[in-house]
Amino acid sequence: MEFDDERTGTWHAYGRRMSEKSQSQANIKSLRDLHKLAALNPFPVTENSRVTDYLTQNFPEVAASINTTHWALHVEIGGMALATREAISKHDWSTLSAHFAYIDSVLEAADTELHEAIGVSYLVNLFYGETAFDYAKARTLMPKRLAAALEIMERHYEELRK
Repeated sequence: MEFDDERTGTWHAYGRRMSEKSQSQANIKSLRDLHKLAALNPFPVTENSRVTDYLTQNFPEVAASINTTHWALHVEIGGMALATREAISKHDWSTLSAHFAYIDSVLEAADTELHEAIGVSYLVNLFYGETAFDYAKARTLMPKRLAAALEIMERHYEELRK
């Protein structure tokens, strides 16, 4: 797989750029809205969080390198993964399909950081190593491109295990 300056090697085969006016761009912007994050997560994701305080005190070089916007993005996507996991556990297949369609539309025009957040905090978090029947059924409901992205991520992680 080739590497590209705009995409990581893992996602190079998946994404494509779209116009600024597309629905996917609107979805991406909604994910970056930290007010929506507050509704999904009970702990603060700010420069004043306990994690940041701990890092500043014990590992100042790490704290200085934290990109809070990038970190918040992983938490937001993780919140979506939790909601998707709940839909799977409740056998709410229509909600699950809606989640997959949304993530697929966002991923279609995502930048590198968002690609990585969706890959790691959504796809891998939900499915990697999961063998339960409900998760197998959930995979059958994924849009083809999202299923292909999951397969790419799983192969990548399997190669890392070797």
